Amino acid sequence: MAQQKKDGTPAYATREEVEQAVELLSPADEVRLKKFASYRMRGLGSKSAYRDADDLLREAIKSVWIGAGDPNEGRRWRKNEVTFVAQIFGAMRSIASHWKEASDDGETYLESDLIVETDNGETLSPLDNAPSTAAGPERTMTAKDELEAIYRRFQGDEDPALVLEGIKEQWSGPEIIERLLPKKRYEAALKKIRYHVR
Repeated sequence: MAQQKKDGTPAYATREEVEQAVELLSPADEVRLKKFASYRMRGLGSKSAYRDADDLLREAIKSVWIGAGDPNEGRRWRKNEVTFVAQIFGAMRSIASHWKEASDDGETYLESDLIVETDNGETLSPLDNAPSTAAGPERTMTAKDELEAIYRRFQGDEDPALVLEGIKEQWSGPEIIERLLPKKRYEAALKKIRYHVR
């Protein structure tokens, strides 16, 4: 059970605890964090804006450190619920996504720009006959709720949380093993996830 303060609120890490967690990172954890940062930056491609994996990792740690001192800034770490490594993974994913969105400057078209008039005076839109590939709203909400429940279930359990992170990134099993966990730990975590999902 996660420890809480006497008023029932979750215990958040202090800046000193964040600094200590950084110092206590094992060499294996450092390698995993750097590999994940590299992967996220490769995914940004030209949208990286000359930033690299080290920049992303530093930004994630800085964000958690800032959040430890100011509840309105950065990312707060619930130290008794989430491991430091999992917290940094989540922060890197969020920051990289934000960088990608901030750099998206793709051109947007209105449907009216796509409409053409035929020789008979009819107006045709290529969107009229386009089938929808989106799931229905009910199915989307159910899937989202189920996925959130699975993530919450393993939030404080580092190996299953890392496997879920890899699955979310659409990595294959061998990619998760290469980037995040040794094979035996991956298989044990996957078995644990499958058992609880059933």
